[in-house]
Amino acid sequence: MNLSTNLSSIPASTIADKLREGEGYHIIENAVPQATIDELLSLISAQEYLVNNNEVGVVYASRMRFHSHTLAASKSCYDLVTDETIRAISRSFFDGPHKVSNQRLYETHTQAHVPWHTDNNLQEGVTFKGKHSLPGILFLLYLSDVANINPFQLIPGSHKWSAEHNERFFSDHYIHTIHGRNIVSVQAPRGTLIMCNSHLIHRAEPFAHPGYRRFTFLFQVDALSNEYVGHGEKLLINPSFVNDTSPAILNYLGFGIPATYQAFPQTSISTMLPSDLWALQRNIIPKMIFGLLLHTIKQVLPGGILNKLKNLKRL
Repeated sequence: MNLSTNLSSIPASTIADKLREGEGYHIIENAVPQATIDELLSLISAQEYLVNNNEVGVVYASRMRFHSHTLAASKSCYDLVTDETIRAISRSFFDGPHKVSNQRLYETHTQAHVPWHTDNNLQEGVTFKGKHSLPGILFLLYLSDVANINPFQLIPGSHKWSAEHNERFFSDHYIHTIHGRNIVSVQAPRGTLIMCNSHLIHRAEPFAHPGYRRFTFLFQVDALSNEYVGHGEKLLINPSFVNDTSPAILNYLGFGIPATYQAFPQTSISTMLPSDLWALQRNIIPKMIFGLLLHTIKQVLPGGILNKLKNLKRL
């Protein structure tokens, strides 16, 4: 994938310095081709429900939908994550080894209230265990035009003092009382890439607006440290996407490096909205009836006849 000249024309060291020593973030509009955005949207827009399905796909978490295995499903996602410009920024930012620690496509709709937070979290299984000191970069790509509803918000320079707080989340009252005048809301067109230090305090602005949908792709790159062995989510990667098998790429993707966190978010039937549960039933019932009919036929017909039928058409 060729990122736009808006990004590649800026020295990687300049961006890395802004993320590390400056205000902690950098924003580039029109960072990826519009055709790529359309392809990514097709992944999260799929309506197939993964019930006894051996593929990777979309899961439901209340009013959000996630595709948390994009590197197994999309060459465009893989190319974006491993793009040389992205890796050059990472090389300039980190003093030592680093790797991709998570990635996901997601959709938010109708209403949401994500707390203010940083992304330097430690986990044990799915349990939050505190904050770590590892350097990291969050890359967040708008797949929708974002105006005054649900923009990404951040507090410039907060990566320099957020370690003073070990809580998982910051209260709205604290942020707005102490830092309200400094909040930056990123209202920008789709294709905008937001890069920020993982210790920077941020959120997506809460909203309640029936019919509104926002689509986003994000991934995070974190430093490696013997102090935090296993940090990062387990990544599924389609090997056919890996056209460069150099040690630099394989290490960046985490090959051979422990990663113990489960893919985010943790979902089940209980995390689905009633409307999604009803849609799931409408999807399942016709297939269930067909499955019962097929099972009955297999019980009645001799195996030889079934094999002949399979040669005519796969059952």
